[in-house]
Amino acid sequence: MKLWTTLIVGFCAVLAITACVEDDLALKTMTRYVLEHDGLEREYFVFLPSGYDDERNYPAVVFLHGYGGTATGTEAEVTQGLNTYAEKFAYVMVYPQGTWFMAGDSPETQWEVTSWNHISDGFDAGPDGPICTDDVVPAVCPPECGTCGQCGWASCNDDVGFLKSLVATVSTDFEVDESSIFVTGFSNGAMMTHRIACEASELFAAAALVGGRVEPGFECAPTNPRPLLQINGGNDEAVPHDGRASSGGYFFASTTSVTAHWAGGDACAAKVQEWLSPTIEGEKVQCTIACGDTDHPIIDCIWPDGNHRWPGTDGFRGSNGYCVSDLQSASMPEQTICIAPDPDAEIWGSQLVFEFFDEHRGK
Repeated sequence: MKLWTTLIVGFCAVLAITACVEDDLALKTMTRYVLEHDGLEREYFVFLPSGYDDERNYPAVVFLHGYGGTATGTEAEVTQGLNTYAEKFAYVMVYPQGTWFMAGDSPETQWEVTSWNHISDGFDAGPDGPICTDDVVPAVCPPECGTCGQCGWASCNDDVGFLKSLVATVSTDFEVDESSIFVTGFSNGAMMTHRIACEASELFAAAALVGGRVEPGFECAPTNPRPLLQINGGNDEAVPHDGRASSGGYFFASTTSVTAHWAGGDACAAKVQEWLSPTIEGEKVQCTIACGDTDHPIIDCIWPDGNHRWPGTDGFRGSNGYCVSDLQSASMPEQTICIAPDPDAEIWGSQLVFEFFDEHRGK
């Protein structure tokens, strides 16, 4: 029998590494775990749908938070309750925490900088040229990087190795269908999703990039062709969808470039058609599909009125998840406590992601 973490509605088992947060339907109940990798203690959080038992295998989603965000904060505020949809679709959710450090010159100005190593160390230029403008204001450099140059800002830790180890651990400890493990993330988490889905495509059935892509020249194709969903705001100035410089002076690949590379040079990438899901019918969302007649379609959705926030949400409720739930407050005490998500809110972006994953289970 695998790890006995069956959730029973109305009951919370408290262990040394376990804590529970109650709400109306226990939909937000998660458990904290720790995994040691590359000399670092890495935490992650697992949500199990109600009725979870060891008599069946469940699909699973690994969700990666954005820059400056946290594992529990992104679920609570950015997505406004992604676990609600995991419950609805009966998915196991895994929320790993990126590495972090304190920045700032005084206690009054200090803040926790979290990030993922989505391009492997800091670069000023990639294969396609500079990845930031000449007048960019350099970001705070993570200490493990040593130096970040002018353009670097993300972690230099072994996040690819950590995520591989995490998937292996979760697959062992929980009743997970290994043919139906998916990966997604927001902003810097989407950038890390982009990288890990290419470099470890054998682990994932499909990927979804929400509000983030790698820098120009670092686009990639998974070794094993995989379905891809992209969702971006048309007014996103933090990570523009069309490849122009961000408001901060950084360049990120366009969604069309990601599509072309993801298809691995296959001619199907040029065969683009309009695409519509009942979930976005009536919404101001424009989607296209490439390679639609293959087992690895690439869907690109632009939300014209959206900016750098989770698709379908009304506004910057929690921005990038700069908060933690009570469950994570002990390990990140400097963060504020999140606003509890509204389990009754209908978020088309979350619904669309789960529908996309459900379409590609076991493939």
